[in-house]
Amino acid sequence: NKFTVTQRPRTTEFCATMRDYIIDTDATITFAIVYGGNTILEESYVPDANNQVRIRRLGKVCEDALWGVWCAGETSWQTDAAGEFTFQIDGEDDMTCLVMFSRMQTTKDASAPGVLSEVNAKVTHKGGVEYVSGFSYLIGSSYGVSVTAVSSDGTETTGTIRTDGNGVQIPVTVDVSYSTVAALLGITDIERYTVTMKGGSITFYVDPSNYHDLYIFRFKNVYDMPETLYATGNLAISGQNESDTAYMFGVQRKFGVKVTDEYTVNSGRIVLRSDYKLWHNLLNAQEVDIYSNETGEWMNIVITEQNLERDFRKSGMTSVEFTFRMADPSQNNLI
Repeated sequence: NKFTVTQRPRTTEFCATMRDYIIDTDATITFAIVYGGNTILEESYVPDANNQVRIRRLGKVCEDALWGVWCAGETSWQTDAAGEFTFQIDGEDDMTCLVMFSRMQTTKDASAPGVLSEVNAKVTHKGGVEYVSGFSYLIGSSYGVSVTAVSSDGTETTGTIRTDGNGVQIPVTVDVSYSTVAALLGITDIERYTVTMKGGSITFYVDPSNYHDLYIFRFKNVYDMPETLYATGNLAISGQNESDTAYMFGVQRKFGVKVTDEYTVNSGRIVLRSDYKLWHNLLNAQEVDIYSNETGEWMNIVITEQNLERDFRKSGMTSVEFTFRMADPSQNNLI
């Protein structure tokens, strides 16, 4: 069959913004997608009245084959959050495309996306946890991520978090918590610090306030990369129980005790407008965890209700409230 490809995806794409295939042909063609040595899609297409085949929403097929992972340790390679997909027409390779996971459309340049986050500035805390994800680049003689911190007296200090990897086209997640950056640069009075990856950067502003309680949440953002947020407001519990009851020897007892307590948390003061976008991402994320100070572990939660209101015209910013329950009911006592 003779055909002409008039439009194809770019060599690097995000799932949600991937361009359609447009093929001029007067005969039925077969189209296939190969990933990791396996054919994940193979279909036949009949041209329309204009002798054209348009294959839409390719990114959705690629998205189903990709996923991100939580960061374990200082660096974690996101080997499954991006991959090379080969598109075949009539059994012949037409092109290979590096596709990165994204649930929503983005304005980022796929060839140099910078930090895989919806924001380029956020507030952090000295006792907090922070992650950045993206592509490392060549710094001196090794690959890594650049960190520049500004002390309270205005002094700038720059360092590098090495990732190695020899510049491979795979996103990497790096721990850039305040404690990690302070230890890397050998300073303790950091006012703000900027983390630069290939194509962009993100700035963390250190909140100097001391809070009685600091609740840390982590979630997977629209790129399926881990991010964190902090709630400094009040946390309230609404006790609930869905246990079964039955009579035994004339006495009513509970059986199959099932605690379904719900927690309502207030975000506390919101400093940056970009925080609203992060809260929106967290409230609508598929996976959300809360950090337990008792166990030192992350525990999965399910957000049941939310109250996020934002006026785009007024300058006043209001706090965010949401209600959640533990995904594992047996963990309720750990908060």
